[in-house]
Amino acid sequence: MKPAFKLAALAAALMLGQAAHAANAQLSADLVAGMEPNTGNTSSPSNWRFAPGQVFNGVAGALDGVARLSFTAASDGLGYACSGSLLAGGQYVLTAGHCADDFTSMTVQFGWYNGTAQVTRSVSVSDVYLNPKWDGTLDTGADIALIKLNAPVTNINGYQISTTNDVGKQVLVAGYGTTSVGSTNSATNWNDGNYGHYAYNTYDVLSSTFNRDIGTRTINGDQWVYDPSFYVGGTYMSDFDSPTDANYNSLGRIASQYGGTWTSDAGLGANEGLIAGGDSGGGDFVFVNGQWVVSGVHSWGWDNACGYFSLTGCNGRTGNKSSYGDLSGSTATFSHADWIASIAGTQVVAVPEPQTYALLLAGLAVVGSLARRRRSV
Repeated sequence: MKPAFKLAALAAALMLGQAAHAANAQLSADLVAGMEPNTGNTSSPSNWRFAPGQVFNGVAGALDGVARLSFTAASDGLGYACSGSLLAGGQYVLTAGHCADDFTSMTVQFGWYNGTAQVTRSVSVSDVYLNPKWDGTLDTGADIALIKLNAPVTNINGYQISTTNDVGKQVLVAGYGTTSVGSTNSATNWNDGNYGHYAYNTYDVLSSTFNRDIGTRTINGDQWVYDPSFYVGGTYMSDFDSPTDANYNSLGRIASQYGGTWTSDAGLGANEGLIAGGDSGGGDFVFVNGQWVVSGVHSWGWDNACGYFSLTGCNGRTGNKSSYGDLSGSTATFSHADWIASIAGTQVVAVPEPQTYALLLAGLAVVGSLARRRRSV
């Protein structure tokens, strides 16, 4: 189990990569072209804004369902921001548990661009559905919640959720949080807060696998103890790779140093990004059967993971809470598909990709065969 103080809940945005375009190895060439930022591959946050109707992988308005959450906390009376994803059917928004467990009033906006929303809804405290296993502890895989809008959204397509383990897949990351550049030590800021931002990353490993492989040991003065019962769901981990310096491949280097069984590539070049404050609750999207579906819900970030694990050659930029070498975690939707569907309806569940479905059928055939044998005895 990770030392809890190392995991900071994030309240909004994306840290953006820079340098030349790198090919997306998992997708075909024609889809790669569609994934390039429409405004060009530069380090300026303004070039990573998403707009209403914007096309990603041929899907118009692919990020129109990304929600901007603003709320007043019951505990201190202060205003906070998070993100979320409108689900198919238009009535519910999927977000993080830590974004929905302490508020007195909440406004939810869609199509937020240049400081103006296309659609605005509200949420009452009584219309919050926290995951039953969410207890305020990050990284257990239960940091997820549903909020019911005061009226359905009918002019924006909502998302379905992924029901498969998507480790190794590349994801489109979106949220309404703070912005900065991964190579600097400048703090993340809200200077581009009138817009939502996007980037891409890769799910490298589940947090439970990460901690299992590290095992019980002392790291940087902290005693790590792996307890499988701590994990009640999956949390996808990603790192923020530099497009020019392989030393920032934190998860890959940690695997080599500590005997991890996972793999981590060198990143996506100019397309790489990581969540930052305010992106909490926002979605990581995978492309399935011609549509973007929600695979992960932004949960936590780990500042200066490079330094914590004493990795050489990647100086920690502690002023920038989402810089090269840092890590993030997103609650996996496949862990909670039944719970989500029980509230939001079965229309929110995505049909698995054909090859996955074929494997499932093969598995069912084996199970059926075993069942027949048992009945015949």
